[in-house]
Order: sequence, then structure tokens, then C-alpha cells
Amino acid sequence: MNQIELLAPAGSMEALITAVQNGADAVYLGGTKFSARAYASNFTLTELEEAVDYCHSYQVRVHITLNTLLKDEELAEAIDYAKSLYALGVDALIVQDPGLIYHLRRELPDFPLHASTQLSVHNGEGALYYTEKGMTRIVLARELSLEEIRSISQDLGVETEVFVHGALCISYSGQCLMSSILGGRSGNRGRCAQPCRLPYDLLDGEGSSVARAYLMSPKDISAIDFMPQLQETGVSSLKIEGRMKKPEYVAATLRSFREELEGKKDPVHRENLLKIFNREGFSDGYFLGKHGKDMMSFSYPKNTGVPVGKVLEDGSLELTKPLRKGDGLRVKDKGLTVEGIRIGQDVREEAAAGERVHLMGRTKLPMGILYKTYDTLLMEEMIPSDAGKYDRKIHLPATLRFMAGEPAALTATHEGKTYTKTTSPVQIPLKAPLSQERILEALTKSGDSPYLLDVAVETFTEGFLPVRELNELRRSLLEEILAEEVAKYKRNLPKGSPALEEPVSNALTEPLKLVGVSTKAQLTEALKLGAKAIMVYPFYRGEEYVNFGDVKNLLATPNHPDIYLRVSNILRQELHGVLSRVKALDGLSGLVTNNVGVIRQMAKTHRIIGDYKLNIFNSDALKLYGEDLALAMVSEELNRKELAELKNKAQLMTLVYGRQELMHSEYCPVGSTVGGMTKTTPCNEACMRQHYALKDRMDEVFPVMTDVFCRSYIMNGKPKNLLDTVKDLTYLGIRSHRIDLTVETPEESRKVIQAFLREEPLPLESFNRGHYKRGVE
Repeated sequence: MNQIELLAPAGSMEALITAVQNGADAVYLGGTKFSARAYASNFTLTELEEAVDYCHSYQVRVHITLNTLLKDEELAEAIDYAKSLYALGVDALIVQDPGLIYHLRRELPDFPLHASTQLSVHNGEGALYYTEKGMTRIVLARELSLEEIRSISQDLGVETEVFVHGALCISYSGQCLMSSILGGRSGNRGRCAQPCRLPYDLLDGEGSSVARAYLMSPKDISAIDFMPQLQETGVSSLKIEGRMKKPEYVAATLRSFREELEGKKDPVHRENLLKIFNREGFSDGYFLGKHGKDMMSFSYPKNTGVPVGKVLEDGSLELTKPLRKGDGLRVKDKGLTVEGIRIGQDVREEAAAGERVHLMGRTKLPMGILYKTYDTLLMEEMIPSDAGKYDRKIHLPATLRFMAGEPAALTATHEGKTYTKTTSPVQIPLKAPLSQERILEALTKSGDSPYLLDVAVETFTEGFLPVRELNELRRSLLEEILAEEVAKYKRNLPKGSPALEEPVSNALTEPLKLVGVSTKAQLTEALKLGAKAIMVYPFYRGEEYVNFGDVKNLLATPNHPDIYLRVSNILRQELHGVLSRVKALDGLSGLVTNNVGVIRQMAKTHRIIGDYKLNIFNSDALKLYGEDLALAMVSEELNRKELAELKNKAQLMTLVYGRQELMHSEYCPVGSTVGGMTKTTPCNEACMRQHYALKDRMDEVFPVMTDVFCRSYIMNGKPKNLLDTVKDLTYLGIRSHRIDLTVETPEESRKVIQAFLREEPLPLESFNRGHYKRGVE
């Protein structure tokens, strides 16, 4: 793709029209099913056809989000839905579910598929892996730097898409279970409740609060100030986040980014974006590196607005920026809409900077800094009240032959093709003939059409035709052009259904009981109790945790148990260095990971078990990975009924004990608070001196763990305990099971391991059952 695509969100028909009229090259939107923004307005199939045809009339591409994880009972419906979208002429699907990808690559091989950011593609090997699986574009993780984007896009030649403006998930997308586990609303199913936007306390090792704020709430990102650098990376598409946002937001972001792409740098672009929506300003995200607390909106998780003055003790407003009736204002959490403005006895609809005013109405604001959260003047500028669906015109060259006694002929050229329409014979005028001006006036109307004819008169003699015939001449010509333009995107479904090959599998033949440990003390307990298969994670930060040296020593011990190395789900530029260390370990029984970059590099030489954030949600998901995986953990979001209905359960494993990893993040709440990390100040490594945890409004405490790459993990405060269901799970057909020990003491670890190896229940004072009983919507 030579020209960088500017990709706009369209959560409603109004937003879609706004995107097209404001110069989007492509839009992305969701249907009423299987979209990762379940709470956006979204489109029915009928509305989608209208939307697709409208976009294609302007040659704007349409990408449909079909990017949720799918249950067995939904997969066939999702495939049929994708076929309907294929026939409508949708340009590409944005997808996450491995089972759906597997089917679409075989049943609709020419349908472009874009790997959703929910697939957590964050390194070059991962981008190549999914490209080799048939993905035509990779939506990269939002955590990548400009240099990493360049490496994947240019050096590897992968077609990529990156988010350049909008909300930032604090966890790697596709790696977050917090909303799901805590509240039953799955981010992987488009129903995230955004627990990251809530207040938290950071607790130290003694349980004392050392920081209190919206500790997990990031500012929105904006790359508006470094578009030239982004253009140089070779990225194919620049994506604006915001399917839940208003049309005015779409207009403002598109106009600003379009002008920046065209080299028209202007500080007003950033100013307008701040006025439309911001959370304590914008951050550069991770494009230029890690910025600690500078990328966070610790004080206010919603639209902050822009400062326009202050409220004084007597309730008056001292303005530093203009104010108008209809503007939205706030001081702290108190907000209102301006009903009117009073200066003395004078009632106005607007006031200038420097004036001291009172507001009309009963609602009063407290003393403090005054923020404008809604700017009526800007909103009217973005979408004027008379804005129409076809304001932007595509000019078509046209010629007219108008001679008395012959049919009038109107000819236009579009995309190299010539179109001609004629009228009845032009009449010899009995009275006043039609003037050229009147004829051209009728032919250059455009109304409900994206096209505008630039008519040159080729031949003309005086004559007469009813104006309605001229209108019909123009209308029929434009309708034919439009019909052909829209029709060329439509597709016919392939006849019949191809036989789906069963991928070759190298599944383990014997059930596996895997004891996962994190600390050296836990490893000692597992060895003492005779665990036959132990999984170690040598990446956590701290002296008490297992490291690569410990693993090497263990493998050198005679008669050691089977040792599986859990490889970090996130490995960016450190990927190949880590894999070199893994390859140097002789005697490993296998690897556990959901990092597809690791899978691509290591599947030929090592047995690999997919981790639970590989998101195996249905019976066909494993087919995409074929012989690359010997076994895979099932998703943590399936309930017992859904587990029972899965096929090929001999290849599946489930977690029966452990604190689930709720988030995996580049951001660290420890480093960004007590660690003092900012854009210019490195972290003081507070996590090396003691342990920390987050506490929410309900007094639930979540351990915060960090790793050697300075990434953080938010762990479930209560362990999942299904040790009493092992026999039931085996009865269902899932014979391989795993436990994860993270923050457990040696004594706690001993009890858990014993219960697991003996297949006995373990009574605990505080625990959860995961989704075993409830599942997710």
C-alpha cells in the first residue's frame, strides 16, 4: 500500500457519514453481533449494506469488526455472518478468534482478514506467524515504539496498522481478564466494564496505602505531533480509536490528522483535539518509550476538558478563555451546561476572556479551576447544522450534445469508463429556447449523489426540452455510475463448502499434571512432594523467584522431573535474546506460552503448550495452530457446560488452582508512583525492596508482580480453587490439569501441591471458582 490509510471509527450511521465527508480513506465498524464494542450503536445487516454501499460510492474502504472470542454454539452463525459480509462487498474483517480465522481462511480464502489488536501481536515473529496463517494485515499492539513498528513494517514487509489517537488499554489487549473475572463482563467479548478507570490504593508490604488515585487510568494517546516520524515507519494504516464517540469527535480527529499527513502542521490541531476529548491531556503512548506517571490521568478518568478560568468564592467565574451558552463546564466532579451568562444586569449568550461573569440557572459550581468539557462553537464548526450526506463531491468530467431535432446526449467519464444517457429529441423552440445557462444549471445539480458533473458543451444549437427531462438525464446518468461503482465490490459466494482438513497434531498421549511454581521455595516444595511435571517461570523480579540459573541447575540434577519452562507472553525486542537462553537449556520437556512469536521460533524443536491467554474458546480454535501445539490451556472464561461441549479434549488442559493473571502491562503502578518514574526520570526499582498490591473500592486486594523487563502483572487477589473438580473435569474428558503458585508461602504451597497430586479438595477461607459455574455473556 503506497499511501497511508487514515482509518476512522464509525459507531453509528451519523459517525460513518461524518467520517466519509471528512476524508477518511477507510472506516471500521461493527455489526450487532460478535463486535468488541458491544455497547456501541452498531449496525444491523440491512444498515450495514446501506453503510457499505455509501462508503464505496466514495471509494472509502469498509472494515468490519468481527473480533470477539466465539463459543462453540456461535461459531457456525459467525461464519454465516462473515459470508453475508463477504457478499455485501466488505473490504476486510478484523478478527480475533482462532477458530473463526481457521474456517474463513478455508471457506473464503480471498476475504482479507486483519489480525485484531486483541491478538496481542507485539513482535516481528508474531506478525510473521499470523501472516503465514493467512492474515493480510496486522493491527499491532499499542505498546510498540516507532522503531519496532518500522522494523515489522519495513524490514519484514508486513502490512501493519497502528492506533494513533484515542483511549489506551492499560493492559495488553487480549491479555486482560480483570473485567471478566471480577464482574463477568468480558473484554474479549466486547463487554469490558473498564475497572482500570476506577480508583485504587497502592499498598506496601505492610498493607499501608502509599498512593491513592486512578492508578490504572491512562491518558488518551495522540500521535498528532509526530506524524512525519510515523509516516517514515512504513506503516500502512493509521487508526483512530473511538467507536463509542460522537460524530463531532470523528470530524475533529480526521481533519486534524488529514492535514498533518498532508504536511500542514498547525498547533490548532492539538488544541481542537483537546477540546473534543482528553483525560488530563494526551500522552505519546509508547511510541517514544515508557513515560511512567506522565502517561496517566491519576486525578480524573473521564473527559477533563480544557481550563477556561476559575470559580471564585462568590460563585462568579473569572474567565481566561471565551464562554458561550450551551458550553459544558465542570469543577472537579460537578458539571453543568451553560444556560445563560450574566454580567451585572446584562444577560448575554457569550463572554470574552478576561471578563468576570455569573451563570444563569439554579446549578452552582464549587470554587476551583474551571474546565470546559463541551465547546459549542467547535462542535458547530465540526458538523454544521446544514451538513448533508453528500456535501463532499467527486467531480466527473462530462460533455453535452444539445441540438434541435436530435436527442440530447450527456456523457461522463469515471474510472476510465464512459457513460452516456440521452433524452427524447430536442424540440425546435416555438417560443423562448432554453439557454445554455439554464441547461447547465439543471445538469450540474447533484443533490443525493456523491458525484458532481463538470459539463463542457460539445455541440449546441437553440432548442427546447422540459427541465424535468434534463433532471432525469442527469439523474439516470449518475445513478448508473453509482450502481456500477457499488456493484464492483459485491462478491458471489463460493459454491459448496470445501472439505476442512484436520490439522496434523502432535498432542501428548498421556495426561499431564503440571505444577507451576514461581519462587525457589515453591520449587523446593514441589520437588519434595514428588511432582512429576513442574512448570517454572524465570522472569519475575526479585531474589526469591526462580531464575534461569536455577532452571539450569535443576536440569543438571540426576533424575529430575519433567521441567516445562513458561515463556513470557510478552517479549518485544528482547525476544531473540530470551530464546537464545531457552535454547541453551538442555533437557526441557517443553515450553508453555501464548506468545506466537515464541511458537513460530520454537515449535520445530520444542514441545509447546499454549497458555490460557491464547484464548482457546471453541473446539476449532486449536486447528489454527495445528502441529505447533502439543496441548493448550482452555480459556479461563468458559463454564462447565461449555467445557463439556468442547471436542478434542485430549489436547486441552485447564487451571484448577491459582491466581489468574488479570493484566499484563508495560505500565507499572509501582514504578509510576513510589518508583518515581516519569518521561525523564528512571524508576528507582521500589519493587525490589518490598512487595506491593492494589486495593479497590470494595477492599479487594490484588498483588502486583513485576518482571525483569519492568512489566507488571496484576494478579487476582483470591486464588481460583477447583481442586475439588479434578475428577469431574476428567470425567468431562479434560484429563490434563495445572496449578499455578505465585505469592503462596511454602506452607500454603505444600498444601496446594499435596491436594493436587492426591486429587483431593482443599478447603480455603478465601477463594473463587473462576467461571466454572457462571461463564461470560
